[in-house]
Amino acid sequence: MMREENVLFSSEDLLDILHAHSRETGDKVNAIPRDQLLATPIENLVDHIFSQMYVEPLTIYEDRMEMDRHEIKLEVNGWPGEGPCLVPGIKLIISLPFSGDPNLWRLRPNPHFMTSLQGTIRNSNSGIGYLDMIFERTSDTHPEKIKRDVDGRLDLIRRSLAHQKANIEEFNKNLPSSIRSSVEARRQRLKKHDDIAEILNIPLRHDPNAPKIHPIQVQKRIVKPLPPPPKASSKTEYGIEEQEYENILTVIRHVGRAFETTPQTFAIHDEEELRDIILAHLNGHYKGDASGETFRRSGKTDIRIEADDRAAFVAECKVWKGPKTIANSIEQLLSYLTWRDCKTAIIIFNKEVAGFTDILQKTQPAVESHPRFVKMVKASDQEGEWQCIFKSKEDDARLVQVHVFLFNLFVTSIKKDTDQ
Repeated sequence: MMREENVLFSSEDLLDILHAHSRETGDKVNAIPRDQLLATPIENLVDHIFSQMYVEPLTIYEDRMEMDRHEIKLEVNGWPGEGPCLVPGIKLIISLPFSGDPNLWRLRPNPHFMTSLQGTIRNSNSGIGYLDMIFERTSDTHPEKIKRDVDGRLDLIRRSLAHQKANIEEFNKNLPSSIRSSVEARRQRLKKHDDIAEILNIPLRHDPNAPKIHPIQVQKRIVKPLPPPPKASSKTEYGIEEQEYENILTVIRHVGRAFETTPQTFAIHDEEELRDIILAHLNGHYKGDASGETFRRSGKTDIRIEADDRAAFVAECKVWKGPKTIANSIEQLLSYLTWRDCKTAIIIFNKEVAGFTDILQKTQPAVESHPRFVKMVKASDQEGEWQCIFKSKEDDARLVQVHVFLFNLFVTSIKKDTDQ
């Protein structure tokens, strides 16, 4: 493990470093062999170079901080004429886990704070680093004073990282278009070279020992692991296992397919009645732990399953009213979630619109256009389903799984019982 002393956010200007980094785009494009560049689709070339030049901002994990403390002797000024003396003291070393490029700790964001912050950076091979912050105080220092000092330094770090992240996200956002321009410019140059060869009508000399050219295969960027779990003595936070999540989704899928098989039976029901039918099936599997219209943080959600007074699964039900239904459902769902929630679903019923294929085609773009969208996890083998990852509204480092269901209950005419 490498350890490096740092005065944080003070060495070089981050924007200058990012501008210098962006100038490497042309060099990386020109380094690709001619035939390989021409044989590879432009988007693959862009993704390939983007993965090399992408800058990962720093993310800190305050919920995983650890602290060491030691008794020490501190040198303080004595009475006039007596010089310094040693008094009992305490040394705190607070270790803050982080992911991202550790070199960013020394770079100055725009804007930046003039206050000097110090810390020790420890990098490990696991992909998670640690920022060690040292606090030395006399033993008679009030604990509340020490807490204010720690909180003040953490606050400055958070704000500096927020400024850094804004600078980096702007760079990463513009990077693909810059790469694409360099690729297209080089392809144009190569086309002119080919035009010259064609006009001259003289065959090119080929190297018989040259390797066979294959298009570039884009590799997924490696996602760094999260910090290690808290110690066994820490309070356990409830979380639903992936297998249980899949079981819940299977129950919802089964009920939704039943709705679609006999839509004339179920389309007469409104959103709440359809939800209650799903709840009845979920409670058959989870012993009555599923509830509907339960109040949460800043609203109420349609379905939730709890364990030990904490939500394990949260879902939102809606009737399709156009692509805005998707955006509204995601926004509403994310507004309900506490930080413990991580596995969720959105269940949408189409009761009023003919042409279900058109609705299916509009759903994924509507999902991906949400500002908190991160990625599609996988292409579902079930038509009308999408499994996605979103960022929490309160913490970009916390990711929320959202499984979107779309069930078609549309029928040309619905007969209701009017004899009541």
